[in-house]
Amino acid sequence: MGGSASVAIGRYLLGAAALVVIGAALALSALAIRRRALPDWAGAPARLAESVIGLGLLIAVLELLGTVGLFALAPIVIACIGVCWASLRSASVGPVHPIRSGVAGPRLAIVVALLGAATVIAEWGALSIQSYDVGIRGFDSLWYHLPWAASFAQTGNVVSLRFTDVEYLTPFYPATAEMLHGLGIVLLSRDTLSPGLNLVWLGLALLAGYCIGRPRGVGAGTLLGAAVALATTMMDYSQAGAAANDIVAIFFLLATVALYVNGGLMVAAVAAGLAVGVKLTVLAPVLGLTVGVIVLAPRERRGATARLWLGPLVLAGGFWYLRNLIAVGNPLPWTSFAGALPTPAAPLQQHTGYSVAHYLTTSGFWSHFAQPALAAGLGRWWWAVVAVAIAGPALCLLPTRLGRNPEIVTVSSQAPVGMLGAVALFSLAGYLITPETAAGPAGNPLGFAFNLRYLAPALTLALAVAPLAPPLTRPRTATATAIALAALLAATVAEPQLWPSTHTLGAILIGAAALVLLALSRARVALAAAAVAVLIAGYPLQTHYLRGRYAYHPGVSYLSPVWAMFRDIHDARVGVVGTFGGFFTYPLYGLDLSNRVQYVAERGPHGSFTPIGTCARWRAQVNRAHLKYLITTPARDPWHPKVLSPSPEASWTGSDPAAQPVYRETALGQPIVVYRIQGRLNPATCG
Repeated sequence: MGGSASVAIGRYLLGAAALVVIGAALALSALAIRRRALPDWAGAPARLAESVIGLGLLIAVLELLGTVGLFALAPIVIACIGVCWASLRSASVGPVHPIRSGVAGPRLAIVVALLGAATVIAEWGALSIQSYDVGIRGFDSLWYHLPWAASFAQTGNVVSLRFTDVEYLTPFYPATAEMLHGLGIVLLSRDTLSPGLNLVWLGLALLAGYCIGRPRGVGAGTLLGAAVALATTMMDYSQAGAAANDIVAIFFLLATVALYVNGGLMVAAVAAGLAVGVKLTVLAPVLGLTVGVIVLAPRERRGATARLWLGPLVLAGGFWYLRNLIAVGNPLPWTSFAGALPTPAAPLQQHTGYSVAHYLTTSGFWSHFAQPALAAGLGRWWWAVVAVAIAGPALCLLPTRLGRNPEIVTVSSQAPVGMLGAVALFSLAGYLITPETAAGPAGNPLGFAFNLRYLAPALTLALAVAPLAPPLTRPRTATATAIALAALLAATVAEPQLWPSTHTLGAILIGAAALVLLALSRARVALAAAAVAVLIAGYPLQTHYLRGRYAYHPGVSYLSPVWAMFRDIHDARVGVVGTFGGFFTYPLYGLDLSNRVQYVAERGPHGSFTPIGTCARWRAQVNRAHLKYLITTPARDPWHPKVLSPSPEASWTGSDPAAQPVYRETALGQPIVVYRIQGRLNPATCG
């Protein structure tokens, strides 16, 4: 993937053409499968089902090819064409006569919902533009999301464990979202798609939110409920213009509920599996839904329902957990299951992963940590957001009545509202006991604010389910509920920091374009025209993006000069040591993503990855890695970012004449050094 800073238009056109072929092949496949499986579906639920089916096919192709080292442009295109051929060949559907499984709802509510959806897209658009100006700077994106994606594209392999530090057990996380970023890199030979991908996931999540309420005529309310959660500061700052995967998991979770309430059991199960293949934070909601689906099935069909649900769920979501089982001997390496299964060696931060439940009875937790973090993450009206998220699902537990709207048609397999309310409340409770939600040293949960986004799946589900409550589904109350949620959304997006002045105009234009697309969503020609316009504008956008991507900007990071240096380094093996640098490795892959970057430490049994303890072993490991550059950085305490300590590897490297320093910087009194390795280090000369 080497090359100059710019990309020849021919290479861009090749990638764009491949993207069109893949998209068209999967769209035709999804349409054929949906028509065969759900022939009476139409409108938004049909488009949602097709989206999930198409994404499921794509993810399956990438997983299979990546397992055998063929995660590359030609194999992916050929495989997608093959999937399309097989799907169309086996399709045999008679005349389709769509039924009305629901109605959009009151016109005023729909208009308000469309405006709300466009506003959230505009809000996220501001930070997306910023990322296209300077590069993605999100902490988790630079730490492991994008390094994994680049490594997938470089090696063609997605199953090997990728270690980016010695602090956490991140290598065992599900990596579906990162694999899709890797696909973008394979297509365009650059990460041009990455800053904008989460805008696509946001749009899909809003579509799923609408489909949850559509069968009962309250689609506007459920869309606005989801929009409130997605508009919060914690979501905008962590997801917009970033490679973070929370929004991907939220989309698949909402899609699970939406497809189930519309009567698509197996497609909903696929969405549930795809959700747990993205992020661990959706395990509790998916578990609740699984129990609810099986328990609510008629007694005589309970076994068959369990098979129809669990089979697709496991097939769609089990890939990364099977990877862990093979590599470690444990599908969830964070726990030993009472000593029955092996785990990796304890990471440095193992004893800081406390849950919120650990502190619920601790004096000072609410006033010193929880309340300020909720206000910062959910906005000044956080208390109203939380109240709706709890009260709405609780009201769903009341006896279900469809109200007086004669247009609403009940879907026979539609999930009882009470079950969805119970699942939402169960998910909120699950957040409280989730590890890392109040991470930090014992008695000092400094990570509560940063990890508040772990609440996002449960919060979004709860707010989307709230308008389904029986007292709120009557026509007048449905409109009032939508307007009330719109007011809460307006209060949430009114935070000035969500609208950076330098990108406000661009954000408004993105929101306006989204509003037009939403209004013309029934016209496929309009959607196709929009896709063509994006492809045409893509090359100038890519040129602009590469011009500023990780160029030097003062005040961003002590590593900014190093990032800028590696814009012009290509096809080099680069080593990093010291957790200060390990958390920010992605820019070291270079402008063309051709550098092979690795954190230098020692691998052990059962997926262990630990610091090297002696100078001789360190130098031997550097030699085995065949590095051209090595960056030594201090050790960083995640809970005290301004406290750095020296890494012993720095002196072990600097005392060998084969390591020639080419750049030095001091961060808070500790050295950052870039070495060019000009020969083999000598383990025998260690002092």
